[in-house]
Amino acid sequence: MDPFKKQRLNTFDEIEREFGRMLRNMSTHRMFPYLKENLATATDVYETVDDFVIYMEVPGIDPDKLAVLVNHAQVIVSGERLRPKFEHTTCIHQLEVEYGKFKRTIPLAGPVDAEAASSTCKNGFLLIRLPKKKVPSQIRVAIKGE
Repeated sequence: MDPFKKQRLNTFDEIEREFGRMLRNMSTHRMFPYLKENLATATDVYETVDDFVIYMEVPGIDPDKLAVLVNHAQVIVSGERLRPKFEHTTCIHQLEVEYGKFKRTIPLAGPVDAEAASSTCKNGFLLIRLPKKKVPSQIRVAIKGE
């Protein structure tokens, strides 16, 4: 059998794989390549008793190419995944890994202590910890008499 001939899809797994490939090819970053930041990064946001935790996929991104900006209401994470250079490439047979710049703005559900924020990048995941700002629930106001 000629390995370059297209084979007919005969299982649901193959159909699902092909459908996923078609959807990836139709994604926003490919439809609008002129956008400045077009790489999509999966992000989870958790809230604990003491802090907010942001867990973001950043595989293949050099930690030196990442930036985390925090203010009282949101976190902005930006970076860039660079395409590797291969000498003397004559043909590309498959191209699925997304490259380019990205910028994610993550709104926070409450005020945070931006000065105490911390982040680590390990095994392709960025972990950001944002301690909640301690806001007293009630303040007693003194009353002055005349």
